[in-house]
Amino acid sequence: MLHFSLVRRLWLPLAILCAAPSCAEQTAPTNLEDQELQSTNGLSSINGLSAFNGLSAFNGLSAFNGLATGNGLASTTGLMSTAQGRTTASYLVKCALPAGHSIKKQDQSGNWYTFTGELGFGPGWENGACDKSCQEGISACMMARINTAGVHIPLWLVSPAPSVGWGKSTYFPNQEGTFFGNIFNPNPSTGKLDAFYCNGPGFAQSVVPGRLGANQGTVPYTNPFGTNAMCANNCVAADSPHQTDGYKSCKGYNIPVTVWREPAPVFDPAKTYRVCAQHSGRCLDISGSSTADGAHVVQWGFASTDNQKFKVTSLGDGFYSFCAKNSGKCLDAHPPVGADGSTIVQWAYTGSDSQRWAISSVGDGWFSIMVKQGTLSLDVAGSSYADGAKIDQYPYSGAANQTFRIDYSP
Repeated sequence: MLHFSLVRRLWLPLAILCAAPSCAEQTAPTNLEDQELQSTNGLSSINGLSAFNGLSAFNGLSAFNGLATGNGLASTTGLMSTAQGRTTASYLVKCALPAGHSIKKQDQSGNWYTFTGELGFGPGWENGACDKSCQEGISACMMARINTAGVHIPLWLVSPAPSVGWGKSTYFPNQEGTFFGNIFNPNPSTGKLDAFYCNGPGFAQSVVPGRLGANQGTVPYTNPFGTNAMCANNCVAADSPHQTDGYKSCKGYNIPVTVWREPAPVFDPAKTYRVCAQHSGRCLDISGSSTADGAHVVQWGFASTDNQKFKVTSLGDGFYSFCAKNSGKCLDAHPPVGADGSTIVQWAYTGSDSQRWAISSVGDGWFSIMVKQGTLSLDVAGSSYADGAKIDQYPYSGAANQTFRIDYSP
């Protein structure tokens, strides 16, 4: 089995590839495309996965010619001609080719990009055609790696593909769902892509914005078995002894990918915690130690005062509240909710979506914190290092001013 993690660890762009029985940490190559991939924090734009086009249409991509050839992935048109397209191409190669393999392509301006393999769902596509199994495996892999909110999260992937295989990890107990289909060309019968998923029993656990079960927004795939239909009732389980790991067939597709996620973080409701930004080391602070509704939340060097300590309470639906010890009032993405740059305030708890926060691991004890209403991220305005810089909400980018440590602080 393979554990693939879209994680930015500390300040270093790293990719984690873990294959049982041993794990190895790989530093991402320092080429322009990998830097671009890190900046997008997941396949968020879904360019090339259009329900009307498919991967083979208008993208300079051919399933009949190898990726490394001029006709397999055109160097100056289609996917290679835009930043979003090159990100899609990078994910394609990571899904298709095994670790240790790479291809180089140029954009229309003559800039070279190196795309590296990782998972090996279609190794033959490097120099030859991508057959039915290759297309199904890559399609499932690409869908499994979409995150419309751009949150960089660790995932554990299993599949009947020989390069991936079966097996579970105690570190990834939540079976999110299974992805399957073929997104290379529209189905002639429907005119749409066969882009599908079904739910695992843990799809709504450890909520991650942009993933299944959490305000996902526009995605190319649907559940063909019905709203919230479970894979267990509709797919063929892996053979014993791996029958609880994932599925070997769904809706006639024989290379599905089953995704497992990490557990939700656990916080003691009787304890208080400090919440500190990665880039500055400064912590969330209720400005002026105010107890009033509407008081601004800022960052400040930690002084162990009660306006810098928060009770972090699970709300039972995968979201959490953050309530200041000094006031009992909670972090609130107050109106205008969903507006980029609007200031985070404290407000008496109402249970509204503007006070419900998803806490998602991004590796090494760091978290993104995103509001349910609008799925914007807590953000230190302007990446400031200054005491008193406001905490606002902004689309998640994976930057260090949107990454926080949550530590017990009595």
